[in-house]
Amino acid sequence: MTFSDRVERAPSPGDFLQAYEPLLSDGADIVSIHISGKLSATANNARRAAEQLADRGSRIEVIDSQLVSLGMSFLVCAAAKAAVGGADVEEIKTMVEAMVPRVRILVVLDTLEYVRRGGRIGRARAFLGNMLRIKPLLYLRDGEVHPGERVRTKAHAHKRIFEIVTSYTSPVEAAVAYSTNPQDADEMCRRLREAMAGVPINVSRLGPVIGVHTGPGVLGVGVLEGEE
Repeated sequence: MTFSDRVERAPSPGDFLQAYEPLLSDGADIVSIHISGKLSATANNARRAAEQLADRGSRIEVIDSQLVSLGMSFLVCAAAKAAVGGADVEEIKTMVEAMVPRVRILVVLDTLEYVRRGGRIGRARAFLGNMLRIKPLLYLRDGEVHPGERVRTKAHAHKRIFEIVTSYTSPVEAAVAYSTNPQDADEMCRRLREAMAGVPINVSRLGPVIGVHTGPGVLGVGVLEGEE
């Protein structure tokens, strides 16, 4: 078994049962938000566990976010705030599902090699022919990876991300993430804060699940747009 195999293994239905049952015993309702079902079996396994607990009258809503990492963070934080504010499961579910189409994710990779190895390349497969000669700019849309632009240098790729993100007309929140180069994330965050005054922007490091599939040198930006 490789490191990639160990890192990417989706939690099993049994893992979810172990997580859910203590919460239900304490009388809690559960909203369970997960990585895109087109990229992982996680949401499906969570549903299977929820179905096993349904006969107890448990209230568990499993949501396929159609997103990863940065995009999911917007949904999870909003759901947590709503729960603290007294919203019920159905209200939170409705709110989260309405947020999904308002999230934008752009990522620049140093190479597509790691995505190719992990089999998560989706519609961006068209880039493979030039994999070693470009810095691929990718989008996450409809739960899978889509090709964006082919650029030759990291500087140009970061410039394009900045231009695209600042072209959005109604951003209400943003996030920047990196794999191995925090200085790139700090610089992108600085530029975005200057251009998007008043929009909160967080910086974080990508976790191992995303990192093992994308490799070193990754920079990503997520944006939550406002309601129309």
